[in-house]
Amino acid sequence: MDEMIKALAGSGITGMDLEHIDCYIRPQMGLFIPAESSCGYPLITAADRPSYMMMISFSAPASDDFHYSAELLSPGIAGDAEGRYHYYCLMIAKDFFEERYALYSEELPVFSPGRFEICSDILKALNTFAFESGKSMMNSHITLGAQAEIITHWIIRSILGETMDMRAVSDDYSVARAQHYMELHYGSNITVAGLARLGSMSESTFNRRFRKETGRTPIEYLIEVRINHAKTMLRRKSLPVTEIALRCGFSSSAHFSSCFQQRTGSTPSEYRSLYVE
Repeated sequence: MDEMIKALAGSGITGMDLEHIDCYIRPQMGLFIPAESSCGYPLITAADRPSYMMMISFSAPASDDFHYSAELLSPGIAGDAEGRYHYYCLMIAKDFFEERYALYSEELPVFSPGRFEICSDILKALNTFAFESGKSMMNSHITLGAQAEIITHWIIRSILGETMDMRAVSDDYSVARAQHYMELHYGSNITVAGLARLGSMSESTFNRRFRKETGRTPIEYLIEVRINHAKTMLRRKSLPVTEIALRCGFSSSAHFSSCFQQRTGSTPSEYRSLYVE
């Protein structure tokens, strides 16, 4: 395991650096979690690190839509340890990461660092990776390899603005059917009556079951879906705000701005300005 750690974190990492760090290691990926609040800084600041490093800090709570801010650093770029007291440090082998990034984009940027939003589902996957790594179960190398694939692809999608949120997917067929429909047709005129028909039930029954499963009304959920798609379009910066509003199913740019500000605390233009090319 020591050799796998050095292959990810750098040859200068010593046992003393890891004394108070829980390490979950595979050849493709390593997850480092401080067991105490004031340790692990050598991992972050090591300049000879040959892997990609993602830092997720928990000093601030997740936003209402369950997304956390993360940063990614390219190999050889040291991180900033200041203010790091509660965090996950994930390292992904250089070749492993770059081969998968090439499936999405021909150009691989240098992250120095690159900041982006990740959904809490990635955290669930990391916790599953840690749990599985801590067990001595048969064929765990196969399942851990599969989890490393999923985690890496989810991270790359997040970098490219394609966040996902599996926590909201219901196991109730009628509710899940409506969720899938909203994701696919968010720009169309969607009504509660139409969603209820998908599950062959009355509006009142559908409303009750949907709210019980998701904690929101169907319309509240639809607006969240539209806002999330709008965020992706805003980050890409290829369309004017008015066009994004219409593509995401809002009746006007004023309605879009009102819904967006209510749920994010910023206007669409202010949100877009946070993502500088």
